[in-house]
Amino acid sequence: MKTGLFQPLSLAIGLRYAGSRRSNRFVSFISLFSTFGIAIGVAALMVVISVMNGFEGQLKGRILGVIPHVVLTSEAGRIDTAPEGLPDLAKLPHVVAVAPMLDSEGMLQSPGQLTGVSVQGIDPAHWPKDDILHSQMLGGRLASLKGGDYQIVLGQGVARRLGVGLGDEVRLILTEGTRFTPFGRVPAQRLFTVSGIFGVGADVDDQIALIAIQDAQRLLRLPEHQVGGLRLWLDDPFAADAVIKTPLPDGYQWQDWRRERGELFQAVAMEKRMMGLMLVLIIAVATFNILSALVMVVTDKEGEVAILRTMGMNESGIVRIFMVLGASSGVIGALFGALAGLGLCLGLNPLLSGLGLNLYMAAGGSGLPVIVEPMQVVTILAGAVLLSFGATLYPAARAARVRPAEALRHE
Repeated sequence: MKTGLFQPLSLAIGLRYAGSRRSNRFVSFISLFSTFGIAIGVAALMVVISVMNGFEGQLKGRILGVIPHVVLTSEAGRIDTAPEGLPDLAKLPHVVAVAPMLDSEGMLQSPGQLTGVSVQGIDPAHWPKDDILHSQMLGGRLASLKGGDYQIVLGQGVARRLGVGLGDEVRLILTEGTRFTPFGRVPAQRLFTVSGIFGVGADVDDQIALIAIQDAQRLLRLPEHQVGGLRLWLDDPFAADAVIKTPLPDGYQWQDWRRERGELFQAVAMEKRMMGLMLVLIIAVATFNILSALVMVVTDKEGEVAILRTMGMNESGIVRIFMVLGASSGVIGALFGALAGLGLCLGLNPLLSGLGLNLYMAAGGSGLPVIVEPMQVVTILAGAVLLSFGATLYPAARAARVRPAEALRHE
């Protein structure tokens, strides 16, 4: 006999219940409220996580674009430019470039100011062409750093504090490489000409000064074959573990960016998790509304459940009917929330600008950074749907325990 319902029967009946007008308007209101609650929670979670992804991406690109991702050095603090007995560093996973480097702490002095800096001796010829510094030079070129010319490239914060620009001279004083004279211990120092200024929009602009590695060797009184370490650029700085797990001969060691900046990125990751947890609780509250609404629906439909049982439907079929009925609110809410979230992510900056609320742009930024990760979207959707299904378990089990004789006694 044809019933006019598609198969499976439990799905057909559950969807018919979901689309029908309920006699109890309060139950309908709670169901609608729970759908909107899930949609708002999913949309808010997507927007917040995407903005946090954007800020994390900016930090990764700007800060980790200047400081070394991974450095191979020795326990003595110095290493040969071509050490023996080491693996081919350029062939290690995620490594895109390798270059020698020297780093030291020092002071920069202009005619009217004095400031501390972290000095990096580099060889621009070995730097990758797509490195962030090449694109973030506000003046001059990184290639101007040539041995013997005593040129220096400053972060814009350092240049601003010293009050210098391109072509000005500054005195670099290094605490290492001191020498003893009849007048006592004298630090290594030299006049340098400012040949470039970079600005990546992070605190490294206030800390870093770059010079040619040959000039750094002369100031530190090191032979030409000796440097501070070999700097490795990775395609993903967060993949540093894949490199530092490579075994090294005795006397050599790995250092990575987490030594200097690990706490900052851990704080950003913790903040993202906490924000995500708070917004997940919004979705959880909405799923509790599904549970309460479904309990009232079960009470309202006891007579119909009893008829289905007398017609031969088993308990598992009844459970599936009410799981479909309850989860439909969650699925609809999650889908609408995902669409709203994607729309907000794509138009977030124009929307905030139109409302006059984009404080980030008002402070000089180009707009809130937004990075939508497809896997995060899928995870949020799956989580909202699973929470919705979980909320239906108790009401569906209660419906399956309805006794036909007692439910139909007063019909």
